[in-house]
Amino acid sequence: MKRKSNIFIKAATFVFIVFCTVTIIKMQFEFNNLKDDKAKVEEQIKNYELKIDELQARLEEDFDTEYIMRIAREKLNFRLPEEVIFYNELSK
Repeated sequence: MKRKSNIFIKAATFVFIVFCTVTIIKMQFEFNNLKDDKAKVEEQIKNYELKIDELQARLEEDFDTEYIMRIAREKLNFRLPEEVIFYNELSK
């Protein structure tokens, strides 16, 4: 009787150790994935901060002829009559 309970305790201990090992490995994979996600999100935050700084600088610019011409070129694709426009596949 004592031998059977001893085998049961050993089997239960083995199952518990395997369960703990599998759980730890799974948690480690999840941790690594979360670290990767965190790095991606931090990179996105940096990009957004740079974009915000750029937009803030644009808001602080004077509303003069150069500003109007730049907006007309960027947003409306207007060009001056004497300008020559070159297109290439590398700019895409």
